[in-house]
Amino acid sequence: MTTQSEELQILRQGEPRVLLFDFGTILVGLSKQRCVKALEQIGCGRIAYYVDECRQEDLFHDLEIGGSIEAFCDEARRQSSYTDDAGIYHACTATNDEICWAWNQLLLDIPVEKLRLIHHLHHDRGIHTAVLSNTNQIHWQYALQHLFTADGLTIDDYFDEIFLSCDMQMVKPDDCIYQEMLRQFREDYGMPQLQAHDILFIDDSEKNCRAAEANGIRTLCDPKGDRWNAKGFAACIGNFDGVHRGHLHVINSLKQVAAERGLKPMVITFDRHPRAVFDPTFSPEYLTTLQEKIQLLSNLGVDVRVLPFTQQLADVTAHDFMLRYLKEQFGVSLLLLGYDNRFGKRNDCESISDYKSYGDELGIEVMTVKAIDVEGARVSSSYVRRLIKEGEARLAATALGYPFSISGKVTRGRQEGRKIGFPTANIPAPYGKIIPLNGVYATMTKIGDALYLSMTNIGTRPTLHNGSDRSIETHIFDYDGDLYGCELTVQFLYRLRDEREFSSTEELRMQLEEDKGKIKNAQQI
Repeated sequence: MTTQSEELQILRQGEPRVLLFDFGTILVGLSKQRCVKALEQIGCGRIAYYVDECRQEDLFHDLEIGGSIEAFCDEARRQSSYTDDAGIYHACTATNDEICWAWNQLLLDIPVEKLRLIHHLHHDRGIHTAVLSNTNQIHWQYALQHLFTADGLTIDDYFDEIFLSCDMQMVKPDDCIYQEMLRQFREDYGMPQLQAHDILFIDDSEKNCRAAEANGIRTLCDPKGDRWNAKGFAACIGNFDGVHRGHLHVINSLKQVAAERGLKPMVITFDRHPRAVFDPTFSPEYLTTLQEKIQLLSNLGVDVRVLPFTQQLADVTAHDFMLRYLKEQFGVSLLLLGYDNRFGKRNDCESISDYKSYGDELGIEVMTVKAIDVEGARVSSSYVRRLIKEGEARLAATALGYPFSISGKVTRGRQEGRKIGFPTANIPAPYGKIIPLNGVYATMTKIGDALYLSMTNIGTRPTLHNGSDRSIETHIFDYDGDLYGCELTVQFLYRLRDEREFSSTEELRMQLEEDKGKIKNAQQI
């Protein structure tokens, strides 16, 4: 009978002799914010900047390589004492117990499902399990008392060996800690034939994983600590430019089937459109920048993997893509395809049935999802691009499921608008992003977390004779702050009129007043 763990990500490429776990993030959840708040509460807020995995230095580094708790607390008090501007000395009076309590607020808990899985791998599957962690006695003592007690068990029920930086007096990613660990396995723990590649090391730090790999150890880099204990992934593949409602339909279907099978949903996308590789004359007109696309996908609650689309990737066949990327790299056990989805080296003869055949061979279930229409139109990225180029901002928002937007830092312009009572924020268009048809648009502008009604002109400003370069200029209603250098996001609601040349700046000002009134009145209806 197949157990649940037999489909785990960590066991997909051959069962290791030793599973080696990091402690922070991989096992226990961390809360830097809670720790900082606790340090401030006891008057040690001046050392809060150490609460970061990249700040292994000074007193915290000394603690991690075995320094005494008393010396750590003394140094914490010393660094938290200060003289204010009035020359008054403020001594930190936090006790050792208070400092240890505050530092332990970094640790949350270890999900019981993780502990049960480790117990199963250890006792039922016979896999050697161990911990290798940069940690300190304060955290480890707390962990032993509070975090490894699920189901009435103790640390010895989960792990055969524990390797801690504070005991070994060395820290990852130094080579010496991996070499010493291997020596102890072979000489002290009765595993003389153990080879480095027999170990699978799971850590949230890419730097630590690379150092382990340099010593021959296999690794799984898991930045959030949630990949190693997943049965596998259900994935969909695509460019996902715009993350429109057609994409949303596919991703919602993916999430549903993933939940039914106990899998994690994953979206695999690319850093550029394939045409950028195939066609040297291709000029991109993306609906979303890469970062915008990643953020929109992440907001949907899926894992996002971005592959650089290169000629080398373009030459990979569909079968090899499923083997090398889906199965071996990402641990995909189910692939959901759109009705017209194709991937792999250009081969017009391949069809969904071919992908299903490859999946049967590789152990990847292949499913398809039907297309949907939005208000009678088949939604695609090219369809949305056409709407935006035609100035159909309302229809584009309907197809996208949100208003099309452009973000950028405000640059200093000619300040001609300020002279006629309509100061504008000018933002350059991100490279490769599509620009709507020239004209005046009703917009919403996001400044920080606040949204302001606004109007935006896209065009060449013919009345002001500023040349032929297109600009994006936004007049924000009821806002009078300095925006130079600020990041703005302009959301396009609908197109009000064409851009045109006026006989004078006064005529332009009067038209802008009329435009502003129409937008404000429309907003109130």
